[in-house]
Amino acid sequence: MTSLSRALTIRLSLLGIVLFTAFIGAVIAFALITEDPAVLRNDVTSQIIQQAVRQPSGTTLQVEKTAGLSRIERTSPSLWYLVSDGRSVVEYAPELRPGLPIDIRLDGPTIAAQMRVGGENPLAFDVVEKDGNRFIVATRGGLPGWDLILTHFLRAIAGSALAISVVFGLLIAGAIAMSVSYIGDRLRSAAEAAAKIDPKAPRGLLPTEETPIELMPLTTALNAALDKIAGNMEVQRRFMNNVAHELRTPLTVMRGRIDALPNDQMRLALTTDVSRLTTIVSSMLQLARLHSTELPFEPLQLNGIARAVLADLAPLILNNGADVALEEEGERRALIEANEPTVRAAIANLVDNALRHAQAKSTILVKVIDGAVVEVADDGVGIAPSDRPQVTEAFNRMSPNSTGAGLGLTIVRDIMAAHGGTLTILGRPGGGTMVRLVFPPRESEGA
Repeated sequence: MTSLSRALTIRLSLLGIVLFTAFIGAVIAFALITEDPAVLRNDVTSQIIQQAVRQPSGTTLQVEKTAGLSRIERTSPSLWYLVSDGRSVVEYAPELRPGLPIDIRLDGPTIAAQMRVGGENPLAFDVVEKDGNRFIVATRGGLPGWDLILTHFLRAIAGSALAISVVFGLLIAGAIAMSVSYIGDRLRSAAEAAAKIDPKAPRGLLPTEETPIELMPLTTALNAALDKIAGNMEVQRRFMNNVAHELRTPLTVMRGRIDALPNDQMRLALTTDVSRLTTIVSSMLQLARLHSTELPFEPLQLNGIARAVLADLAPLILNNGADVALEEEGERRALIEANEPTVRAAIANLVDNALRHAQAKSTILVKVIDGAVVEVADDGVGIAPSDRPQVTEAFNRMSPNSTGAGLGLTIVRDIMAAHGGTLTILGRPGGGTMVRLVFPPRESEGA
């Protein structure tokens, strides 16, 4: 998975390195272009000679033949240099000593100074201090290579370059932090807006006012896709609602004609088929209404609703020969904010589903916990864990012999979603299935 923050940090860091390198290169190029080449060569030669000077305490002055100095001596036929500390003199190619433009003793420096005398063959004259000693370095005619000249410049600007690099690095780090924070905030705002979109009406609601221009195509495309999805969902809802309404009357007429058939066996078979069709149509209508209207909520006692649903289903329970028990745990007078008809339908669907899949003379347990949780458990064959995610999908019947429409748990799922609650399908240790409905706690009056 690609991290936008990491990618942006790497790119800005590389850009900073490139800009800093270009800046240093520009400084060196400017110095090389504006500096007199002969004076520049003398400066570099003088620096290399100064680095080669050795004078340990109590010893005579020496100039060590370093690699750089030896190289200049080999490549510079007109090279002359002199080093003096006032007591001794080390001179290279004395026959090439130039005439000095001022009267100064080469065997005894008096002041620290630096002098450049131009012309066709310029002279570099430096009075420097090293290891507590003061000495003169004078030279002309040196021809150092460009690598030595570049090294000289890099050493000369090392301190300034380090300070600039620290400041530049801090600026780049600040720019990276601000950029990453800004983009992160914009993405989080879009993510929060996306999380608030109603799954039942996913219209394009991602904000575009504060969206960066770079993210605008993505936001616009997502909004357009959400609008298309919402439009398709609306078409499907209207189709289901229209089909269900159109089928109700023909099914009622068909049921009346079937009841008039003289053949008992045929009448029973057709009645079963029409009952199943009627169940499907009723479930489709219920789903259509659930998705197309805003449910009115009111404070309700879940315990009382569960008792009322079981009382309404008593004839169906007796007809199935099953035992249904109601248990109430915890706070019984607690209230939830809910829509009573849909809550009753959810509990009724769960009990009806349990009756359909229960074994002969089985026990179905309905439990209400703290006035906000309902559990309906049966001792049937159960549902495999791998099949549980698909159970709530529309028209999904777990058994080919089931007489249901395959919409019961779909309706319960959508009812719980409308209430902001959860539906969980679990297995039981002794076999069977338990379906748990959890309603959100009711907000207090003062909140």
